[in-house]
Amino acid sequence: MSNQDVSADNVIATADFHSLFPNTSHSAALVVSSDAIAHFPAIELPMLYAYEQLVLAAIVRTVAPRTVVEFGTGRGSGTFVLAANSPDDASIYTLDLSNDTRGDYTRKILRDNDDVGLAYRPTPEAKKITQLLVPPGKPMHDSLTGLRKKVDFIYVDGDHGYQGVRDDTLAAVELAAPEAILLWHDFYDFPDYIREGHAKRGVFPWLNEFTATSPFGLFHIAGTYFVAGSRAWKEKSPAGTRMRQPGDRPAPFGTRILRQGEA
Repeated sequence: MSNQDVSADNVIATADFHSLFPNTSHSAALVVSSDAIAHFPAIELPMLYAYEQLVLAAIVRTVAPRTVVEFGTGRGSGTFVLAANSPDDASIYTLDLSNDTRGDYTRKILRDNDDVGLAYRPTPEAKKITQLLVPPGKPMHDSLTGLRKKVDFIYVDGDHGYQGVRDDTLAAVELAAPEAILLWHDFYDFPDYIREGHAKRGVFPWLNEFTATSPFGLFHIAGTYFVAGSRAWKEKSPAGTRMRQPGDRPAPFGTRILRQGEA
């Protein structure tokens, strides 16, 4: 594996999906959400959205977690993927901010609808899901304290500011079982985004800082904005090749998320 930096400030290597998850079945049925097609104009869809949903589904199908925690429910399409691809007896806990404390970004993705989790709520998978609302600055809901060191899969896709993703990550570390897989979304170094500062765009700088002391080995998954972590990867780099990240190439690919309407 090449350890060449994605940018001058990046120390997280990129790995191919199958080098990280070699036991993934080549014939597994993966279930994703139709929410994006139903509620978002095609021109606004991020180009990587469909592939990332498949990657998330494939990881969950491979890991087969019995207990899952998600930081950041939003519309709940990711929550649905977690529930639909996990074992029938799995329990999914998804956290988001209470209605009166949500920021502009959450209101935007909800399309001015306060119904967090609207994508999974009418589905049969909803019976596996527990929605937890927390105030800002308290990533660990009281009802999760009994799950410390017992959670098999944790998906961090909530507050993307530096302090927010840091707090969610540290809570995730407390919850993670010894063999747990952690997954973070929106790891990118678009120049325009980086200039907005850590307070708003904190995933990239935080994970690059966290990897130095993390008990988990962290790898960016090629072709996505995901970073995955496992204690099993801490000392052994899986086989793979470094892929291009946003920021490596000229506009429009290197300055922001490319959307379907711009392709």
